[in-house]
Amino acid sequence: MFKFYEIKNIAEYNLLSVEESVPFTQAWFFGKWQEIMERKVRRFEIIKDSETIGFFQVIKYPSVFSKSFLYIPHGPVLIKKPDMEFLKIFSEKLIQISKEENAIFVRFDFHGFNYGSKENLGRYFKRTPAYAYHSSYFQPKFEWILNLANTEEEILNYMHPKSRYNINLATRKGVKIEIINEDFKKYFDDFYKLLNETARRDNFNLHHKIYYQNIFTNCAENRNAFLAIAKYNGNILAINIILLFGSAAYFILGGSSGEHKNFMFSYLAQWEAMKEAKKRGFKIYNFGAVDREGFEGISRFKKGFGGELLKHSDSYDLVLKPFWYYLYNLRKWLLNQK
Repeated sequence: MFKFYEIKNIAEYNLLSVEESVPFTQAWFFGKWQEIMERKVRRFEIIKDSETIGFFQVIKYPSVFSKSFLYIPHGPVLIKKPDMEFLKIFSEKLIQISKEENAIFVRFDFHGFNYGSKENLGRYFKRTPAYAYHSSYFQPKFEWILNLANTEEEILNYMHPKSRYNINLATRKGVKIEIINEDFKKYFDDFYKLLNETARRDNFNLHHKIYYQNIFTNCAENRNAFLAIAKYNGNILAINIILLFGSAAYFILGGSSGEHKNFMFSYLAQWEAMKEAKKRGFKIYNFGAVDREGFEGISRFKKGFGGELLKHSDSYDLVLKPFWYYLYNLRKWLLNQK
């Protein structure tokens, strides 16, 4: 028999007891990042026959017409593949949570397993329309990862020749990479300036400034990240933040200057970050999202370092208010036509 226990204490949220490769989007600190944006977060332990088999946290987001929806980013995280009984009980629990939060729908994208046929999932959930993925709220379906178990020489050999050349070029030009482990606040203004410059150049939207400030503060306090800063003649050209969780190091945020672009400093910054993560014993370097429409250049950049594609589950929705869900998806569809 499955039971769901709502967790209020961080000490009880033992996410890494499930597996070491769990996504950071289900970590307690990621929920705290959301709460600073005044988004409600609830966390649950999943128990079967007195044994903990998983965890998940659900985040409440604003939607159209002052409504809201719930999202479980790359979760729930489970210790074993669920059966149809779990899908049924899980759907019932999501209905309960959604009613308590007065949500239009709840969305999730399972982590770590093949959860069976779409027909089985379709008994309880609705597959998310492809056009509805386009939002900064939702996690990517495709990420690019690299195995750090190989030697540095092997990693370099597996790279695209152009990426390897650009790393050497940046070094010859005199670009220096500084790894920062503390006092992140000192570099936030430079980071935010570069992030805005990058967003304008690559045409993507940003969260509110306070969101990034909180990430810097939270990571510095938890000591679960480092900064890789590219400099030339003492001037900062790029700042990347590398998050450390479980067995993986994640390139989660980065801002770069258009100045001295021909020095290829972004390649060297990534390489030095990979080397640092490897030195600390992390097994995987996660470059983040790839294969998003309109970001082909960024995808080529990430894939040039070698590695492989990490494909997450399709997203599924449990719909509580069909009319409002229709309006939500209609708006998404119309935005996608532009």
